[in-house]
Amino acid sequence: MSNDTGGSVQEVESDVAGARDDSRSRPDRRVGRTRAALKEALTDLILANGYEGVTVQDVIDRADVSRSTFYAHFVDKDDLLMAILADLEMPGLDPALWTPEDQAFGWTRALFDHFGASKRLFKAVGGSQTGSLARRETTRQLEDLVRAELTRLKAARRLDAVRLEAVVRFLVGTFIGFMDWWIREGNEHLPAEQVDRTFRALVLPGVSRALDVPVEIPAWF
Repeated sequence: MSNDTGGSVQEVESDVAGARDDSRSRPDRRVGRTRAALKEALTDLILANGYEGVTVQDVIDRADVSRSTFYAHFVDKDDLLMAILADLEMPGLDPALWTPEDQAFGWTRALFDHFGASKRLFKAVGGSQTGSLARRETTRQLEDLVRAELTRLKAARRLDAVRLEAVVRFLVGTFIGFMDWWIREGNEHLPAEQVDRTFRALVLPGVSRALDVPVEIPAWF
């Protein structure tokens, strides 16, 4: 028997379920928009005034939200900054996917691309206490990547533990130094590709000799 009410029972039930799902998703979307607005507000203010010169009230005014709304999402300004920095975490480089045929340290370009996309923000927060904590975490992650690469290159067979760690610290320290040079010395116009090529050209010859492994050395500048 046909249904003259405009749709089957199944269709009606599906519409009701969809409406419930949409109702549940609306608060999530509103939360996402509010958090995004607060992050954007703090980012803009940092770039304009420096992190230490920004107050929670400045962020509230910029994002056009209430004070209660701010504190419903973040404990304080530092908490908001950490949420921003979490969005800027290093790309998901997975050493488990590396193969013996991969170019040695070929993943550095992805890092320079990543950090270069947000270098103005890194420059703005670098001097803050929270920015320093984020820098230490980034250093730790870089060290883990380098150790994984040295394991892939079987460097432990050639170097003792002290020398192996010296290579790790040398590579990570030089990478961070290049980032500081790129960010702080008026070199923002340089593309990530050029910065990475220069880094590899200057650093990898010494690494190749220390590890006794062939490394592709690009021409620099």
